[in-house]
Amino acid sequence: MVLGVVGGGWWREACAAMHRECVDLPIASHPGGNPHCADVAERLRHGEAIAALLEERRVERLLDISGSGLAFRRRGDGSPDLQLLHESARVLLCSHFIDPLVTAFQGLDWSVVWQSLQSAAWVKAVWDRVHALELQRFGVPQVLQLRMAAPDRAYDRTPLDPARQRPVISFVGTQNSGYFRSTAPLSAPQLFAGALAQAVRGDLGDMTFYDIYHDLYGLGEPVAAGDDLQARIRKTATYFQAKMFFHAALCLRNRDRFVIFLKRHLGNLFQLVGNGWDAAYGFSADPPLPTYEAYLQHFRDSAVNLNLVNGNAESGLNMRHFEITAAGGFLLCYQQPEVGECFEIGRECAVFRDERDLLEKIRYYLAHGEERAAIAHAGQQRTLGEHLYSHRLGTLLGALEPRPLPVAFSARNWREDFAELVPEPDIILDCGANVGQMAEAYRQFYPRAAIYSFEPVGSAFEKLREKCAALGVTPVRKAVGDRDGKAWINLTAGAESNSLLEFLPGNPCERWHRVVGREEIEICTLDRWCKDNGVDPRRVSIIKMDLQGAELKALYGARELLSCVKLLLVEVSFVPLYKDCPLFEEVDRFIAECGFRRRAVYASDQPHNWGDALYYKPD
Repeated sequence: MVLGVVGGGWWREACAAMHRECVDLPIASHPGGNPHCADVAERLRHGEAIAALLEERRVERLLDISGSGLAFRRRGDGSPDLQLLHESARVLLCSHFIDPLVTAFQGLDWSVVWQSLQSAAWVKAVWDRVHALELQRFGVPQVLQLRMAAPDRAYDRTPLDPARQRPVISFVGTQNSGYFRSTAPLSAPQLFAGALAQAVRGDLGDMTFYDIYHDLYGLGEPVAAGDDLQARIRKTATYFQAKMFFHAALCLRNRDRFVIFLKRHLGNLFQLVGNGWDAAYGFSADPPLPTYEAYLQHFRDSAVNLNLVNGNAESGLNMRHFEITAAGGFLLCYQQPEVGECFEIGRECAVFRDERDLLEKIRYYLAHGEERAAIAHAGQQRTLGEHLYSHRLGTLLGALEPRPLPVAFSARNWREDFAELVPEPDIILDCGANVGQMAEAYRQFYPRAAIYSFEPVGSAFEKLREKCAALGVTPVRKAVGDRDGKAWINLTAGAESNSLLEFLPGNPCERWHRVVGREEIEICTLDRWCKDNGVDPRRVSIIKMDLQGAELKALYGARELLSCVKLLLVEVSFVPLYKDCPLFEEVDRFIAECGFRRRAVYASDQPHNWGDALYYKPD
């Protein structure tokens, strides 16, 4: 597959790191040099200029930053209407937006932008999860979250020597909200929605601007399925205009307040690098560094690198999180909601919650150089192993190139098949019970069955035990596998994803599978457990296994039991989700060798990744 890279940037290096063939394509020009300001005429000239090149080089995917690859062509039928370049060339356009999508097209009328966004051949990869959900709720197709990352390049991996670092707290970034300058003209309507949203979030911190604007206060009408084009354009334009001051207030909340605070409390110990601070607050600041290499060295030389996201994100991490850690610098950042999904807090970076906590963390880490260096080293390993743009490119291309599924999903549900195959089960073994979700369903469906629910993780087991007491289910604090004894289980960001298998970087469920800790647990084979607990294998009617990739090992430890059981419900993976995770074909083959027939495969909420397969023993 040949990838067309518009304007170069980090995608070119990512392609090289992945050994992907790419073609450099020019960016739409603008007299001011800002591609965000390219208008229709410029994007038309750009489209006509590169159309032949796309065909000549057989480009199949276009990659750009912030929509710079959006271009137009004239229709060949003499119509005055324009067509999207990527659609006319039959090429999928993939744009990674590093700012809110609405600010990426300052040279285009919103009606043009909105109509272009309806293209199903245009993937809008947005770094901020809340913004991605917002666009999806407006009905924009092909929106997904793709986090920022660090560029692919050679980084200095030498461990830091705290004695050679400058004992300063550094922040590198611009002041980019004109709302707080003395010359900014403001009106009450411009301020109201944003100020109200910030006030609400003071008490309800998990509320998004969209939730507050549409659902809580009804300040505007949400886009409805029956709306015509003009109504959709009007509603979305009104919404994003109302949100502008909210972005400015976010910038004040997430960034400016801490700069102001540190300037007044730390003086020269706080080094500020970037433009705009003098105009906004009268602060002197060092000018931007001359080269990217100088920035990377700056992050290594500074004892504490403060990172503060500006107002263009409600939840996500900006590129600086990954640049500082990739360089090997020590990162101290504000507690954004998504930090813990990318780094292990306290081991790979440090976070603070407010001004008091910020000062305490600064004093602590300045006084503990070795700990600071260890965190910086671990953060660098995490970023270079998982958060480079080549990793993001792999994720993006994987999402765009789903593998054909080896099965067809059933139109029925498990309850219908269970009722037909085993209407009155005797014993049910619920393996991988988590907090009892399926145990509750089984009890409702089978009020007289004996149910044993296996869950090894302490925090989940406590919740399971409470639920089991109410349901008349027996909880068992063990994992099931191919041996008896003790084992370590990986605790993951998504509690339902805890697994005996190791984390696999770049897997499609990485957000939930990232390891945040470990716990020593008891593990047993089902054959041994039945013997030790006086359970006759002939009475076991149903085994359910949801073991996050460890199902095949658990089946190996239940060979005697499998000769008797009537139904098996097993979670199966269609793509590698954990290291050494067996895929559907291998699990399916083993179960067939044990004398079972496959009855159905039920779709999950991620059907291209995993599902639940039902097997039965024929009479």
